[in-house]
Amino acid sequence: MKKRKCTESDPVAPFTIFDVAKMLDMEFLENCKSGYQVKDTQNAANVVCPFCGDARGKASICICAEGKIMNVFHCFDCGTGHNMLTLYAELCHLTGKDRYKKAYREIYRRKQKEPGRKKKTRQAMQEESQGIKKRARKQKEYLAEPVNLEQRHQVYKKMLSYLELKEYHRKDLERRGADREMILHMEEKGYKSTSEEDSQQIARRLIKEGFRLEGVPSFYINWEGNWDLNFYEGNRGYLCPVYTVDKYLAGFQIRLDHPKGKNKYVWLSSANQKKGCGISSIVGVSEKTEGSEIYVTEGILKAEIAHQVSGKTFLGNPGIGNWRDLYEVLQVLKKRGLSHVEEVYDMDKQLRLVCDQKYSEICEECEDRKKKGNPDFECPKKRLKRDTIRKGCNHTYHICEELSLSCNRNQWDLDPDGLWAEHEKGIDDWLTKEIRENRK
Repeated sequence: MKKRKCTESDPVAPFTIFDVAKMLDMEFLENCKSGYQVKDTQNAANVVCPFCGDARGKASICICAEGKIMNVFHCFDCGTGHNMLTLYAELCHLTGKDRYKKAYREIYRRKQKEPGRKKKTRQAMQEESQGIKKRARKQKEYLAEPVNLEQRHQVYKKMLSYLELKEYHRKDLERRGADREMILHMEEKGYKSTSEEDSQQIARRLIKEGFRLEGVPSFYINWEGNWDLNFYEGNRGYLCPVYTVDKYLAGFQIRLDHPKGKNKYVWLSSANQKKGCGISSIVGVSEKTEGSEIYVTEGILKAEIAHQVSGKTFLGNPGIGNWRDLYEVLQVLKKRGLSHVEEVYDMDKQLRLVCDQKYSEICEECEDRKKKGNPDFECPKKRLKRDTIRKGCNHTYHICEELSLSCNRNQWDLDPDGLWAEHEKGIDDWLTKEIRENRK
């Protein structure tokens, strides 16, 4: 059956994801200094993830984005995502085939009985919620419609010709184990430094060359009314290009010069800017996409360095919880001859759980428990970290099983107990170990 498209006349729910989050007592984060602070605070908010506990800003709720009513929750740390009804049903432990109907009824009744407001009829509540449509419509008018991948690829390739890889970024790649020849190959692919001071000039040159910038993520109209490239002090670093299975340059992650807390990477985007455009998380493909075997790891830069050292084809998953996009990529590659997957996610999956006072925010709790005569208890932060990456690994195994692809789990740098020895974390670290040691 053909799916019916939503229209302007369609009714919207008489409540929003904000209402649901408050009913569930989810903690809102007002200032995520060490995380990803949402920009459009009228339509989105950072929250503490009720599933993995992340409080850095990686979990958020969103009413509408890019001109569309969303009403969703998503955590980029553990990969959990829900709409209003599934979130409520999950956290309220509703069961049965009609659990989402139960969730709708409960949310609706609780919304009606909110403290400090007169009980309203369904019609009155729906009229009140029409404001959401107006906000989405206003967003749509403000933002740009994304262009197709071919147009995006052409603009990005020309943009890269105006940039260079600065020496201190070259040194960072050398520190990670890349040699001069590898770095030259990476430069050719688009590993270049951001240039805040040249952002407007780059946009002008592209327009002069005949390129249309509207709808290309990272370009927008600035406060002066001129087209601009979204390089600024807060995202200064070097570009890590992301290529699709069809070899289109679809976007960039930026390896930040000054990480935001533990967040070392951000996407180059112009979401929430005038005539700007957002970008979704994309699984990157290094080199050829034809072949029977492929390696899957977390991180665009990590996958590229591992590819440069080994010559193998790698998929760089930008987040361990980004399994939906991974499924689509592996599905396409299977049609092109893929039959086997090597899983090479970070060795956090074999992390030793004994507390070693590395997490200042909960170390006081560790000290209290040690005083009570239990020196070898599990660190809850490490347990959460290990469980999260194992969950991501399991998603990969399930995807391979569903697609009838064989899959092998890889481990390295193990101690006598079969746990991570905590020397070489990523597959890139393991593959470049000898190179780095020879430089000392």
